[in-house]
Amino acid sequence: MNLFTRRRSGPIEWPDLLAMLQKGNFAATVEALRDLDETQRAELGHKLVALRGDAGTWFNPQQATAYAVAAVGCASTAAKAVTVIARRGWPWSAIQPQPVLRAAADRGVPWLGDLATRLAGKLPRDGGSLRSWRLVADLVVATGVPVPTGERFVDGWLLSLQISERNSVVADRLRSSPFTDALLPHAFERDQIAFTVGHHDPDTGKWVTWPGILFAAAALVDEGRFPRADILDRCLDALLAVRPKAVLHAFVSFHDKLAPTEAEVAERTTIYLKLLTDAMGSVATMAQKVLKTAEAAGGVELESLLDASRTVLTRSEKGLVKAQLIWLEKLAKRHPTRVAEIAEVVAVAADHPDVQARDRSAAFLAKHAAPGATGVQVVPPEPDLLTAPVGAADMPEPIATPDELAEEIAALDQTDWQTVPFERVLAAVVRMHAADPVGLRAAIAPVMQRAHNRIGDGWWGSEGHRRTVAMFTAVLNKAAGLPFVLDDAARALKGTPADLRLGNSYAKLQGVLTIRLAEIVMRLSTDPVPSLVATPTLVNGLLDPAALVERLARAEREGWQPWKRDLRQALYRLPADADPDTLRQARTLTSDAGRTLVEWLETGGAGRPDVRVVRVHRQRAERGRYLEWLPESRFYATSSPDRSGLDPYWLTELAAPPVVNADSSDGLGLAALWPAVLPSQREIVAACLLPLVAGAADLDSGRGNVQLLPLLADLAGPVGPATLTAVAYGLAATQPDERIAALDALMALGGAADFDGGELGAQLARMAGTKLIVLSRVVTQLEEAGRIAPALTWRIASGALGGLLPAETSRPAPGPAITPPASAAPLTRAAARAAARDLAAAFGSAAAPGSAAASTSAATSGPAAASGSAETSGSAAATTSAATSGSAGASGSAGVTAASGAAVRGGGAGADGKAHVTPRGLPDLLTLASTTAAASGSRGEVPGLADLAARKGSTRLVVEAKRLHRTLTTT
Repeated sequence: MNLFTRRRSGPIEWPDLLAMLQKGNFAATVEALRDLDETQRAELGHKLVALRGDAGTWFNPQQATAYAVAAVGCASTAAKAVTVIARRGWPWSAIQPQPVLRAAADRGVPWLGDLATRLAGKLPRDGGSLRSWRLVADLVVATGVPVPTGERFVDGWLLSLQISERNSVVADRLRSSPFTDALLPHAFERDQIAFTVGHHDPDTGKWVTWPGILFAAAALVDEGRFPRADILDRCLDALLAVRPKAVLHAFVSFHDKLAPTEAEVAERTTIYLKLLTDAMGSVATMAQKVLKTAEAAGGVELESLLDASRTVLTRSEKGLVKAQLIWLEKLAKRHPTRVAEIAEVVAVAADHPDVQARDRSAAFLAKHAAPGATGVQVVPPEPDLLTAPVGAADMPEPIATPDELAEEIAALDQTDWQTVPFERVLAAVVRMHAADPVGLRAAIAPVMQRAHNRIGDGWWGSEGHRRTVAMFTAVLNKAAGLPFVLDDAARALKGTPADLRLGNSYAKLQGVLTIRLAEIVMRLSTDPVPSLVATPTLVNGLLDPAALVERLARAEREGWQPWKRDLRQALYRLPADADPDTLRQARTLTSDAGRTLVEWLETGGAGRPDVRVVRVHRQRAERGRYLEWLPESRFYATSSPDRSGLDPYWLTELAAPPVVNADSSDGLGLAALWPAVLPSQREIVAACLLPLVAGAADLDSGRGNVQLLPLLADLAGPVGPATLTAVAYGLAATQPDERIAALDALMALGGAADFDGGELGAQLARMAGTKLIVLSRVVTQLEEAGRIAPALTWRIASGALGGLLPAETSRPAPGPAITPPASAAPLTRAAARAAARDLAAAFGSAAAPGSAAASTSAATSGPAAASGSAETSGSAAATTSAATSGSAGASGSAGVTAASGAAVRGGGAGADGKAHVTPRGLPDLLTLASTTAAASGSRGEVPGLADLAARKGSTRLVVEAKRLHRTLTTT
């Protein structure tokens, strides 16, 4: 079908042309413009260029193409045509090239090549739509102008090579492209050249990938289309540059595909040495292998290699350093007259963080160094660089004026939720509304209107998050004289925080925030007060009892009563112990609020709840429900309130869910305000945050609220099992920045008198032994901790080893493999069930995860086990056994649950019959223990270590066990 057969008689008027454009009738537009002279075209072009947003937005290729046809057919210059085609907000990526080229041919446009060049500079920076590039590419080919080499055009070309075409491969598309000769040399500077392709390998059953464009380029080099030396140099330049890891990996594969000869490497020795010292680990490893081959052939000078080795031996990559030391040992054998110089270089590794590198360096120096020199330095024990927790800072001065308040509200909408600005804004709104409501409205109403009457809201928030944010917004809207919803506030005031149904059983603290905000909404106009009494005096949320006494005394003098929920929040913010003078002053108060304060101070507030940690399993999969994304099990905290204390909101009573649920995102955002709700109960706050922190380690999404862990260090109260478990999950978080936050929390909490490093290590063992966390992630952070606090890190490492090593030493020796005969009949379902029952009987009865008997397990540590805390699943053998990691710690709270019996304590198989698997990172943990024990001067015994060290063999696990055993037994 020919789209360009209709012809018009006579010139077209602007209204008719505009109607065609808006309808997207590009074929009629081509025909309408064909017989126009330049004067008529110029008149229409002037109106077209002057058209701005009045024409609306193009939403389909037909409209986009019609406007492009009109631009080429009417605009007087290429610059004016570009203003129409590439106008901001108009999708010129949807333009179809052929009608545009037809219109240009009908007119005989002399500046079409200039248009192609200008549009090439307007392409999206990220490669954008392939259609955008194809339009420019067709114009370039049609006009024969020089191929644009700007990065946007190159990115579009690379994108076009990635798009699969029928019966074509990347190499064929690269060979046939008219732009290959001009653009391929420039493409090495762009990351898109690292595009990968892949296929399923039937032999291995795996998906194999490789950099398709780079490998195609290597094929063209082999065919002689591009000079080999130039492409190799460009590859090395790319490896020297700062590029994403995936891109550098692709260039390493490309380099291996090129396979440089010894002569080519010898000409570029300086570049390879630079890669060895400065490039990313995998690139440096490649350079190391290439240089080894070249050096063996005499292509590398020894002096240059030794200079580079000094830098290599200071790098953090353990494998790279080890390979360099082995290379230097071989060089010493080949160059016996240069041993002294080589030994000087090897000595650089004597201080390397990796103990294996230090040992190899010491062994080399002991063999080759000059008399009197040694590779081992005896250093005195290092003290921990930890200090006792420092008290929180005072709250900033109150907001003074309505204009300052408006600025603070505007800032709230642009930043994360934090206690200090949140409390200052609430206090200022209540105070200023009572003193000058007109001035307050005039200042903050414009801010709320610009924020569309919503502050800090987001589509990603949970229902509980949105409800609390809506209540906070209602407070500001009411103070600003803007519309707000009153029904939600009235409903919230009818119950307790647990009645709000926030979707998360651990979100009671957020419920306190919601109820307090609801009270402000309801009372701000009907029962105004001069000030709030719950505003904290310290940035961590604590309220000085003397300050609260003074606030209540002021209320008595001025004849007003504090709001009920505001007073309760003030009481929860008091420290657990009040000094006698403050109590005497409180007894002088005569109001109901004063008597409530006295009762709270005399009873010690909420007291000391009994916090425990239990392991909860995932529910069995049900039809229509996908639960595999949840962890198989998770640790939750439970809490029994202190019956001698006062807790009107029952905040200290927490129960674990029956099964692992999707509660790890319910508090995102507002959870930063939770610690200030109950700042004197660190364990309760940690228990509430625990599901949010655990999600960072045991969910595939890999993102949680570990950034909140440092806030626990600022709170008051014991450091017990909930806090330790939260830190353990944080240290094993998927994201590096969250692990760093957990390390900060560990360093801040480690100086507390009641911090039990051994119990933290024992909990890490329980979690790693049951595959709830990845141990190697934890070890990475503990290595950093060991440089600051070796004694604390040793206690953590020894506690973890005490829970993990017995499982290694009690494993039976592996027996011969048994291969069933080829004629063996397949195992029937009934026989499989019978075999499973026999296996369960051999290892002890075990309930299936997800059943009622296995949904929740709890056991106590040390002396706490004698109190009768039992398996909540019913059978003591269901899933866990009591842990024997020592006393529960100085906190006085009950300890943490044991992990699955045999998986932690030992045996060839766990309670579920599965074979034991050594946790990844256990050898590194042994290495860390050796280093920190030596640095801190620690000695003692670790359960299972002697048996493991007595084994024969040279596996790294055994070697590191022997090293730690020597360290602990050497006097």
